[in-house]
Amino acid sequence: MRNVPFEASRSELRELFGSFGQLKSLRQPKKFDGTSQGFTFIEYVSSDDAKTAIKALASTHLLGRKLVVEYAKEEANVNSHTVFDE
Repeated sequence: MRNVPFEASRSELRELFGSFGQLKSLRQPKKFDGTSQGFTFIEYVSSDDAKTAIKALASTHLLGRKLVVEYAKEEANVNSHTVFDE
């Protein structure tokens, strides 16, 4: 998910996304100074819960910013990692 407000807390995001199913993980990458980079990775236990969340949160605003909720893309190399592609 991108366009996450910099002031959004992990607990706020867990509450919002947890209402659609059990979360496996929530990661908020930080800059070197410890501030948010403005995107978050949410992983659900169930792929059906992830689909439901993506549909339900398509037009959601959080702290004044419209969230962009989509599946993470993978790099197309041998050492593939989940990445966020803007």
